[in-house]
Amino acid sequence: MLTRTELRVLSALHKPTSLRELSAQLGLSRARVSTITRSLEIKGLIERKREGKKIMVLPSSTKPLELFHELLARFPHMNFASLLAGRNLKVIGGMAIEKPRAAWEIALRANVSRYTVHHVLSGLMERLIVGKNEEGYFITKRFSLIKEFANEYFRLQNSIKAKSFSEDATIVWSGVNEFILATRSFNDKTLDLFQLTGLARFGDFGLTIISPGVYHYYWPSKQITLEEAIVHALVVSEPGTRELLYIITLLKAKKFNTAKLRRLALKFDVLEIINEIIEYLNGKEKGYPFPSRREVEEVYHQYFGRLKR
Repeated sequence: MLTRTELRVLSALHKPTSLRELSAQLGLSRARVSTITRSLEIKGLIERKREGKKIMVLPSSTKPLELFHELLARFPHMNFASLLAGRNLKVIGGMAIEKPRAAWEIALRANVSRYTVHHVLSGLMERLIVGKNEEGYFITKRFSLIKEFANEYFRLQNSIKAKSFSEDATIVWSGVNEFILATRSFNDKTLDLFQLTGLARFGDFGLTIISPGVYHYYWPSKQITLEEAIVHALVVSEPGTRELLYIITLLKAKKFNTAKLRRLALKFDVLEIINEIIEYLNGKEKGYPFPSRREVEEVYHQYFGRLKR
């Protein structure tokens, strides 16, 4: 997350500035500013270069910093060092522009508690950044740039972490301090906080599928659950008959938590197809790309034995 002091540094940094000058401008010790700028460099928001005896601090050319400076220019009267620090930015990341979300859904998407959501929203509503109606809370259109900044900031941080996992990593889904990446390199089922997920993880639940040569990993997770593997499989590819066949077969074979499956589908924006899959499992007929009942029976028999009617 970004701290208030880090945001103060970003607010002051519009051109290459020496560490000494930045220290004097902010009224902070040089050692303190050095520590802060190192943290911001790791986060990809600034660059540090040595020029002779001077350490120069330069704004990066990244989208989040560009948006942050645009916010400062548009709303010079607002204290963004306070408004965007810490958990505030996470809550904003879990919201949408003019699309109401309930507090529990914001908490789900932001990976914070509902108490945190309510605490943060009260402050943002006072400044008219957040609106509320009978359906929930939303970012007002006037402050849509704040939501864009949050999205770009988390995507940048996720991208940095993804590249630390594999140089050829590409992010296919980005959330608040979590993401799914694609890579052509197999790096074991678990590596640090990265977990193999999607169709390639179905083998853990009795349905082993040969990978097409692209591997998907989720960060962070201690252990991928059945519901997560299912939802992630829908996120990383446009579900065709093959994917739906394996997903439906696995859900028929294993006990799963319907409420949890729907919550995860909402978070990862695949609720519509999950609801259709559940309808299919409950007997409702579906056309293409859903598989035929006979195809499901054949795959089920191949992996789990005869399907009980």
